[in-house]
Amino acid sequence: MRRFLVFLFLLFASSVSELAAAAASLSAQPAQVTDVTLPPELQAELNSLATRWHSSATLRASVGWRDNVLLSPFVPIERAFGRAEVEAMLLRPMQGHWEFLSFVSGDVLRYFSPPAETAGEQQWAVHAEGRWQPIEPLRFSLKGAGYFRDMVVDFSETEARREVAPTRVFGGYATAATRALLPGGFRFEPSLQVRRTDYREYSGDYDEVRTGGRLEWQRGIALAISVAGFDGRRDYDQRPNYSASGRVLPGTHLQFSLREGEVRVRTGWMRPGGEWNLAATVGRVENRDEASGYFDYDQERVRLELGWEGVLWRVALDAEAKRIEYRIQTVGSGITPPPRRADDSAATLRVERLLNARWTLFVENHWERSRSNEREFSYRMNTVLAGAQREF
Repeated sequence: MRRFLVFLFLLFASSVSELAAAAASLSAQPAQVTDVTLPPELQAELNSLATRWHSSATLRASVGWRDNVLLSPFVPIERAFGRAEVEAMLLRPMQGHWEFLSFVSGDVLRYFSPPAETAGEQQWAVHAEGRWQPIEPLRFSLKGAGYFRDMVVDFSETEARREVAPTRVFGGYATAATRALLPGGFRFEPSLQVRRTDYREYSGDYDEVRTGGRLEWQRGIALAISVAGFDGRRDYDQRPNYSASGRVLPGTHLQFSLREGEVRVRTGWMRPGGEWNLAATVGRVENRDEASGYFDYDQERVRLELGWEGVLWRVALDAEAKRIEYRIQTVGSGITPPPRRADDSAATLRVERLLNARWTLFVENHWERSRSNEREFSYRMNTVLAGAQREF
């Protein structure tokens, strides 16, 4: 669940970056705009984008129901809830070779009849990014972000036993990246990221360094293909190593090395009924603990994103499936017990109805399942909600 939310957060940051680039393109050609007679409303919108700073905000309120609040494999608890979300963005289009963007987001959920273990959940994030483009094909960027989450988290993927609990976590990261436009529609984006994560009720604090890059080929909005690879190292503050048989090794220090690769294909097309977009991603992660190998696993994942937008309606589907196979950990007993395995799936379907330029109604269904060959590691959860959105 946490990885899925983080991925959504990173995806939102990527879409904000594309919006900033579009605003910069418009503001870079003011003379061309003034040479054409435009409708007053469109001219006012273009003039606002050409100003030095541009800001926007979105508020959402919704009510919903969740059928497994504590991610229990045996006795799920159902609860109704209320949810409030806020997003605010500030950007300065490219001027004098410099560009700046930032945003803050908050998501607070509270159960109407909370169980003793948790009253609800909340997530807050802030992001700031500065870009310098000395020449057209080359751009440098420095990003900083911080986040806070208070929610029920499943840590079982990197644990020797079932570990699900309401947990507060503070974290942040800094990323240095370069984008180089190459001939033939290619672009290359190497990056370096440093991350720090601190938990309040779980001894899983760690530092992580991640390096890698992405090579993308794009032909307008019709087709884009990218290949990415990253290497990371995670150092835990307190967690020890384990022996191959699953015994704690006192006085040791747990470290993970992670290698990740993915291929992503994205396309979009227009039809009389609306605009479609489709993206498919296939990826693999190799996690190694650099000790006995007790936490070593290989993860393969597939993700599909499908969206349609008409004049008044929007529909978005985001589905992901992952298989995790452990190299040394086993399940059960006997002479040759099978290796531990987990299949995780998640899907989110969202439908929006535009009332006017400011107001939108929406309904959403999020479903997730974790299924392991060890029953206590398995669970299902379904969340449905409906609400309204106001843009400023």
